[in-house]
Amino acid sequence: MWMRISLFLVCVLCFLQSDAQKADQVLMTVGDYPVSVGEFRYIYEKNNGASADYSEKSLKEYLELYTRFKLKVQKAKALHLDTIADLKSELAGYRKQLASSYLIDKEVTEELLKELFERMKYDVEFHHIFIPAAESASAKVKEDARLKLLDVKAKIVAGMPFEEAAIQYSEDKQTASSGGYMGYFTARMPSGFYNVETALYNTPVGGISDVVESKIGYHIIKVTNKRPARGQIEVAHILFKSDQKDFADKVYNDIKEGKLSFEDAVAMYSSDRNTVKNKGLLPPFGINTYDPVFEELAFSLQQDGEVSQPVLTRSGWHIIKRVSRPERDSYEVFVRRNKSQISKDQRFDVAKFKLIEDIKKSNEFRFFPQNLNNFRASLNDEFYSYKWTPDEQMSALSLIEIGKKKTYTTKDFAEYCRKNTRLRLKYDKSKPINEIVDELYREYVNEVALDYEEQQLEAKYPDFKSLMREYEEGILLFEATKLSVWDKANQDTTGLEHFFEQHRDRYLTEEKAEAEIYTVSGGDIKLNDKILAYARKNSGEQTLKKFNTNKKNSCRVLQSRI
Repeated sequence: MWMRISLFLVCVLCFLQSDAQKADQVLMTVGDYPVSVGEFRYIYEKNNGASADYSEKSLKEYLELYTRFKLKVQKAKALHLDTIADLKSELAGYRKQLASSYLIDKEVTEELLKELFERMKYDVEFHHIFIPAAESASAKVKEDARLKLLDVKAKIVAGMPFEEAAIQYSEDKQTASSGGYMGYFTARMPSGFYNVETALYNTPVGGISDVVESKIGYHIIKVTNKRPARGQIEVAHILFKSDQKDFADKVYNDIKEGKLSFEDAVAMYSSDRNTVKNKGLLPPFGINTYDPVFEELAFSLQQDGEVSQPVLTRSGWHIIKRVSRPERDSYEVFVRRNKSQISKDQRFDVAKFKLIEDIKKSNEFRFFPQNLNNFRASLNDEFYSYKWTPDEQMSALSLIEIGKKKTYTTKDFAEYCRKNTRLRLKYDKSKPINEIVDELYREYVNEVALDYEEQQLEAKYPDFKSLMREYEEGILLFEATKLSVWDKANQDTTGLEHFFEQHRDRYLTEEKAEAEIYTVSGGDIKLNDKILAYARKNSGEQTLKKFNTNKKNSCRVLQSRI
């Protein structure tokens, strides 16, 4: 028997450590149910965590446990528990909840995190030409700004130097005179500037971007250099006033010659009162935090503890000491720090829109505009009211198709509009019905596309398929246990009573306390206190003897023991 088990475990080990192409191969069969290599590997690694070392001992133990589990699940299926409507509905609810978050996590959040992590490896130097157009501006104002920049781009393509075009046309007053020079930037840029960030990292050095939109207007980008990201640095500094150069030089020389420690110099001479108490220490920072001259010198220091010569900035003269150069976060640490913030960034909306467009493109999405026009034409002002309901006589005309002839009709869309009162009532007749319908239609298409993609998750993501199998088998096992053990025990009162009698000694509680109770009759409160005080120091026999005197009108003290 052991030889056969050992040989089987060797085969299991070979299977599990083989390439991903063998994930669908059958590893073993439990009853009539085949268990694939991928399924066993997933559950083995998930439940064993760091202990999943694929040793013979570990595999033997887990194979035994998993086989027992699968036999119980198979028994539940033999009882047809997987056909119970309530259980199927419960599983469908779990799936809907999981699928939505899983799809967004996989297709949007994870991709954005990977993209940002890679971008943060580089700093990008660039110039830009800018035409303002506020987020709240009309469509015409925005289009005019975009067209103006397209005209500028045409001039640059025709031979006009970018810097000259920036001087003539850019409306960024701070940078126009310097040819639109912006210096070095690194991801991530603030929310609302994701398109600019993308242009920075996707445009080659020397190249010029298309016109890109930000929350403040439109830009053309010229990338002039890319370098490995400087990351962050931690320094301390001593600040002197602008007219104290000679004194700053003297303090620097005293520090270099060992006559004065850096920390003592901070305490004695620094004008930066915010950092004096902290020995001149500044919080760790990256590029574009302080004056460029200050940053350039700080990042040029090669070793922790190295002290710079005095440098002049707009704040005064600084002597800088490098304290540390923090290591770049690993990807795992980076994800923990940034995942919750990604969904609040404009990039999330952009990526989600791109996902929806990709879904539509890859699944032959079709739209029937005339049928939407007919729906619009059927509406009146009641559409602005929560009382509005679709016309029951409305024809179910095809509105959109996606995938393998999956069709949604105007009736489906009308029901969506009926339920979505929040958007219908949002404008209170301040917006034409046609525009509200268009907005509802866009939201509806997004929902349909995402829902369609969610239905493909098991085929696209083996991990999701495994996760859903876990839920299904867990529900079946719970129901089987409920029927075979808990419910059966609750109904069999005779059996429960018999079991109790056979094992009565298991249900005895331990002795918790030993006490004497005195019942006093015929005494007053003061006498009760006197009896209590005496009983605390004497035995029960002595207490009874003292107070049960048989005299006329005496009290009567009764004792019980538990």
